[in-house]
Amino acid sequence: MRIAHHMLTWLDWHRDGDPLELDTMLEEIRATGYEGVELMRAASFGPARQVADRLAAHDLAAAAYATLVPARIEDDSEHKAEMDYAAGLGITTIMVCGGWLGEAGRRTTFDDDYARFAESLAAAVEHAAGNGQTVAFHPHTGTIVETHEEIDLLLRHLPDLRLCVDTGHLTAVRSDPARVVAAHPGRVVHTHLKDWSRRDRFFAEIGQGDAGLDLPAYLSALERDGYGGWLVVERDRPVLTPRESAALSFEHLRRIGAR
Repeated sequence: MRIAHHMLTWLDWHRDGDPLELDTMLEEIRATGYEGVELMRAASFGPARQVADRLAAHDLAAAAYATLVPARIEDDSEHKAEMDYAAGLGITTIMVCGGWLGEAGRRTTFDDDYARFAESLAAAVEHAAGNGQTVAFHPHTGTIVETHEEIDLLLRHLPDLRLCVDTGHLTAVRSDPARVVAAHPGRVVHTHLKDWSRRDRFFAEIGQGDAGLDLPAYLSALERDGYGGWLVVERDRPVLTPRESAALSFEHLRRIGAR
Protein backbone atom coordinates (compact mmCIF):
# COMPACT_ATOMS: atom_id res chain seq x y z
CA MET A 1 0.00 0.00 0.00
CA ARG A 2 1.18 3.51 -0.76
CA ILE A 3 1.88 5.78 2.21
CA ALA A 4 1.12 9.49 2.31
CA HIS A 5 1.13 12.16 5.00
CA HIS A 6 -1.57 14.70 5.79
CA MET A 7 -0.62 18.36 5.54
CA LEU A 8 -2.72 19.10 8.65
CA THR A 9 0.32 18.28 10.78
CA TRP A 10 2.24 21.16 9.20
CA LEU A 11 -0.73 23.52 9.24
CA ASP A 12 -1.25 22.89 12.96
CA TRP A 13 2.44 23.43 13.69
CA HIS A 14 2.34 26.81 11.97
CA ARG A 15 -1.09 27.91 13.21
CA ASP A 16 0.29 30.46 15.69
CA GLY A 17 3.66 31.21 14.14
CA ASP A 18 5.35 31.77 10.80
CA PRO A 19 3.22 30.98 7.75
CA LEU A 20 3.65 27.55 6.21
CA GLU A 21 5.81 27.40 3.09
CA LEU A 22 4.46 24.81 0.67
CA ASP A 23 7.83 23.73 -0.72
CA THR A 24 9.30 23.27 2.75
CA MET A 25 6.43 21.01 3.75
CA LEU A 26 6.59 18.95 0.55
CA GLU A 27 10.36 18.58 0.84
CA GLU A 28 10.05 17.30 4.42
CA ILE A 29 7.26 14.85 3.54
CA ARG A 30 9.27 13.40 0.67
CA ALA A 31 12.53 13.30 2.63
CA THR A 32 10.96 11.16 5.35
CA GLY A 33 9.92 8.53 2.80
CA TYR A 34 6.31 9.32 1.95
CA GLU A 35 5.01 9.03 -1.61
CA GLY A 36 2.02 11.33 -1.35
CA VAL A 37 0.25 14.05 0.58
CA GLU A 38 -3.35 14.62 1.58
CA LEU A 39 -4.10 18.29 0.94
CA MET A 40 -6.38 20.73 2.68
CA ARG A 41 -6.88 24.48 2.33
CA ALA A 42 -4.41 24.28 -0.56
CA ALA A 43 -6.01 27.11 -2.55
CA SER A 44 -4.16 29.53 -0.25
CA PHE A 45 -0.97 28.43 -2.02
CA GLY A 46 -2.21 29.38 -5.49
CA PRO A 47 -4.16 27.94 -8.42
CA ALA A 48 -4.49 24.19 -8.71
CA ARG A 49 -2.10 24.02 -11.64
CA GLN A 50 0.59 25.79 -9.64
CA VAL A 51 0.17 23.45 -6.66
CA ALA A 52 0.21 20.43 -8.99
CA ASP A 53 3.54 21.63 -10.39
CA ARG A 54 5.00 21.88 -6.88
CA LEU A 55 3.84 18.34 -6.06
CA ALA A 56 5.46 17.05 -9.24
CA ALA A 57 8.69 18.90 -8.48
CA HIS A 58 8.92 17.01 -5.19
CA ASP A 59 7.88 13.68 -6.73
CA LEU A 60 4.74 13.49 -4.59
CA ALA A 61 1.23 12.37 -5.52
CA ALA A 62 -1.96 14.04 -4.30
CA ALA A 63 -3.52 11.24 -2.25
CA ALA A 64 -6.77 13.00 -1.31
CA TYR A 65 -8.28 16.37 -0.43
CA ALA A 66 -9.77 17.10 3.00
CA THR A 67 -12.82 19.27 3.59
CA LEU A 68 -15.67 19.80 6.07
CA VAL A 69 -19.40 19.32 5.50
CA PRO A 70 -21.88 21.00 7.88
CA ALA A 71 -24.25 19.00 10.07
CA ARG A 72 -27.23 20.68 8.43
CA ILE A 73 -27.62 21.29 4.72
CA GLU A 74 -28.83 24.86 5.27
CA ASP A 75 -25.46 25.69 6.87
CA ASP A 76 -23.68 25.37 3.55
CA SER A 77 -19.93 25.95 3.62
CA GLU A 78 -17.05 26.11 1.17
CA HIS A 79 -16.72 22.37 0.65
CA LYS A 80 -18.10 22.36 -2.89
CA ALA A 81 -15.58 24.97 -4.02
CA GLU A 82 -12.85 22.89 -2.39
CA MET A 83 -14.03 19.79 -4.26
CA ASP A 84 -13.85 21.75 -7.51
CA TYR A 85 -10.34 22.93 -6.64
CA ALA A 86 -9.32 19.33 -5.90
CA ALA A 87 -10.70 18.29 -9.29
CA GLY A 88 -8.25 20.72 -10.85
CA LEU A 89 -5.49 18.73 -9.17
CA GLY A 90 -6.86 15.46 -10.53
CA ILE A 91 -7.85 14.30 -7.03
CA THR A 92 -10.65 11.73 -6.98
CA THR A 93 -10.89 11.03 -3.21
CA ILE A 94 -12.50 13.71 -1.03
CA MET A 95 -12.03 13.08 2.68
CA VAL A 96 -14.97 14.62 4.53
CA CYS A 97 -15.37 15.37 8.23
CA GLY A 98 -18.60 16.75 9.62
CA GLY A 99 -21.38 16.44 12.12
CA TRP A 100 -20.54 19.20 14.58
CA LEU A 101 -23.94 20.46 15.65
CA GLY A 102 -22.80 23.92 16.67
CA GLU A 103 -24.54 24.04 20.02
CA ALA A 104 -21.70 24.16 22.52
CA GLY A 105 -21.16 20.81 24.21
CA ARG A 106 -24.27 19.21 22.75
CA ARG A 107 -24.29 15.52 21.82
CA THR A 108 -27.23 13.70 20.35
CA THR A 109 -28.94 10.37 19.95
CA PHE A 110 -31.86 11.84 18.03
CA ASP A 111 -32.46 10.14 14.70
CA ASP A 112 -33.52 13.46 13.18
CA ASP A 113 -29.98 14.81 13.62
CA TYR A 114 -28.58 11.86 11.67
CA ALA A 115 -31.22 12.29 8.98
CA ARG A 116 -30.39 15.98 8.54
CA PHE A 117 -26.67 15.31 8.47
CA ALA A 118 -27.22 12.55 5.90
CA GLU A 119 -29.06 15.08 3.73
CA SER A 120 -26.08 17.43 3.92
CA LEU A 121 -23.66 14.62 3.11
CA ALA A 122 -25.82 13.39 0.22
CA ALA A 123 -25.59 16.81 -1.42
CA ALA A 124 -21.81 16.74 -1.00
CA VAL A 125 -21.62 13.23 -2.45
CA GLU A 126 -23.69 14.33 -5.46
CA HIS A 127 -21.48 17.36 -6.08
CA ALA A 128 -18.32 15.27 -5.83
CA ALA A 129 -19.72 12.66 -8.21
CA GLY A 130 -20.18 15.39 -10.80
CA ASN A 131 -16.41 15.87 -10.64
CA GLY A 132 -15.74 12.13 -10.86
CA GLN A 133 -14.85 12.10 -7.15
CA THR A 134 -15.72 9.80 -4.26
CA VAL A 135 -16.54 11.15 -0.81
CA ALA A 136 -14.93 9.20 2.05
CA PHE A 137 -16.68 10.13 5.29
CA HIS A 138 -14.47 10.36 8.40
CA PRO A 139 -16.11 9.62 11.80
CA HIS A 140 -14.59 12.23 14.12
CA THR A 141 -14.51 12.81 17.87
CA GLY A 142 -16.72 15.68 18.98
CA THR A 143 -19.31 15.05 16.27
CA ILE A 144 -22.53 13.02 16.19
CA VAL A 145 -20.63 10.21 14.39
CA GLU A 146 -17.78 9.05 16.63
CA THR A 147 -18.28 5.35 17.28
CA HIS A 148 -18.89 2.18 15.32
CA GLU A 149 -22.52 2.25 16.47
CA GLU A 150 -22.98 5.86 15.34
CA ILE A 151 -21.52 5.02 11.93
CA ASP A 152 -24.31 2.46 11.61
CA LEU A 153 -26.92 5.05 12.63
CA LEU A 154 -25.76 7.39 9.86
CA LEU A 155 -25.65 4.61 7.26
CA ARG A 156 -29.33 3.87 7.83
CA HIS A 157 -30.00 7.21 6.17
CA LEU A 158 -27.19 7.12 3.59
CA PRO A 159 -26.60 3.43 2.80
CA ASP A 160 -24.21 4.01 -0.12
CA LEU A 161 -21.83 6.29 1.80
CA ARG A 162 -18.15 5.37 1.64
CA LEU A 163 -15.89 5.67 4.68
CA CYS A 164 -12.51 6.99 5.77
CA VAL A 165 -11.42 5.07 8.86
CA ASP A 166 -9.17 7.05 11.22
CA THR A 167 -7.45 4.68 13.63
CA GLY A 168 -6.80 7.39 16.22
CA HIS A 169 -10.34 8.74 16.38
CA LEU A 170 -11.95 5.29 16.60
CA THR A 171 -9.46 4.10 19.21
CA ALA A 172 -10.16 7.25 21.26
CA VAL A 173 -13.84 6.24 21.58
CA ARG A 174 -13.02 2.54 22.14
CA SER A 175 -14.17 1.37 18.73
CA ASP A 176 -12.02 -1.16 16.89
CA PRO A 177 -10.93 0.03 13.40
CA ALA A 178 -10.49 -3.55 12.17
CA ARG A 179 -14.06 -4.42 13.20
CA VAL A 180 -15.40 -1.39 11.32
CA VAL A 181 -13.71 -2.63 8.14
CA ALA A 182 -15.00 -6.17 8.63
CA ALA A 183 -18.54 -4.93 9.33
CA HIS A 184 -18.65 -2.85 6.16
CA PRO A 185 -16.96 -4.80 3.37
CA GLY A 186 -15.96 -2.69 0.39
CA ARG A 187 -17.07 0.53 2.04
CA VAL A 188 -13.70 1.82 3.36
CA VAL A 189 -12.00 3.73 0.52
CA HIS A 190 -9.60 5.91 2.51
CA THR A 191 -7.80 5.79 5.85
CA HIS A 192 -5.89 7.94 8.34
CA LEU A 193 -3.29 6.35 10.59
CA LYS A 194 -2.46 7.73 14.01
CA ASP A 195 -2.47 6.53 17.60
CA TRP A 196 -4.20 7.61 20.82
CA SER A 197 -2.70 8.32 24.22
CA ARG A 198 -4.99 7.74 27.19
CA ARG A 199 -2.36 9.30 29.43
CA ASP A 200 -2.30 12.54 27.44
CA ARG A 201 -5.94 12.28 26.34
CA PHE A 202 -4.85 13.18 22.83
CA PHE A 203 -3.46 11.75 19.62
CA ALA A 204 0.02 10.29 19.28
CA GLU A 205 2.40 9.20 16.56
CA ILE A 206 1.89 5.66 15.29
CA GLY A 207 3.25 3.19 17.83
CA GLN A 208 3.40 5.79 20.60
CA GLY A 209 -0.12 5.35 21.97
CA ASP A 210 -1.25 3.39 25.02
CA ALA A 211 -4.91 2.68 24.20
CA GLY A 212 -4.47 -0.73 22.60
CA LEU A 213 -4.51 0.10 18.88
CA ASP A 214 -3.57 -3.08 16.99
CA LEU A 215 -2.33 -1.56 13.75
CA PRO A 216 -1.13 -4.84 12.14
CA ALA A 217 -4.62 -6.28 12.69
CA TYR A 218 -6.18 -3.20 11.11
CA LEU A 219 -3.88 -3.34 8.09
CA SER A 220 -4.64 -7.05 7.70
CA ALA A 221 -8.36 -6.26 7.77
CA LEU A 222 -7.84 -3.71 4.98
CA GLU A 223 -5.88 -6.25 2.96
CA ARG A 224 -8.59 -8.90 3.37
CA ASP A 225 -11.14 -6.34 2.24
CA GLY A 226 -9.19 -5.66 -0.95
CA TYR A 227 -8.37 -2.09 0.03
CA GLY A 228 -6.56 -0.25 -2.78
CA GLY A 229 -6.28 3.26 -1.38
CA TRP A 230 -3.59 5.24 0.39
CA LEU A 231 -2.41 4.89 3.97
CA VAL A 232 -2.36 8.51 5.16
CA VAL A 233 -0.40 9.26 8.33
CA GLU A 234 -1.71 12.21 10.33
CA ARG A 235 -0.85 13.87 13.65
CA ASP A 236 -3.02 16.69 14.94
CA ARG A 237 -1.20 19.43 16.87
CA PRO A 238 2.19 17.72 17.04
CA VAL A 239 4.52 18.19 19.98
CA LEU A 240 7.51 17.20 17.87
CA THR A 241 8.28 19.14 14.71
CA PRO A 242 6.21 17.88 11.76
CA ARG A 243 9.27 16.29 10.17
CA GLU A 244 10.21 14.49 13.39
CA SER A 245 6.62 13.34 13.88
CA ALA A 246 6.35 12.09 10.30
CA ALA A 247 9.65 10.23 10.56
CA LEU A 248 8.67 8.53 13.84
CA SER A 249 5.41 7.22 12.35
CA PHE A 250 7.08 6.16 9.12
CA GLU A 251 9.73 4.16 10.96
CA HIS A 252 7.05 2.34 12.94
CA LEU A 253 5.23 1.44 9.73
CA ARG A 254 8.49 0.10 8.36
CA ARG A 255 9.07 -1.99 11.51
CA ILE A 256 5.67 -3.66 11.28
CA GLY A 257 6.09 -4.37 7.58
CA ALA A 258 3.66 -1.84 6.16
CA ARG A 259 6.44 -0.22 4.14
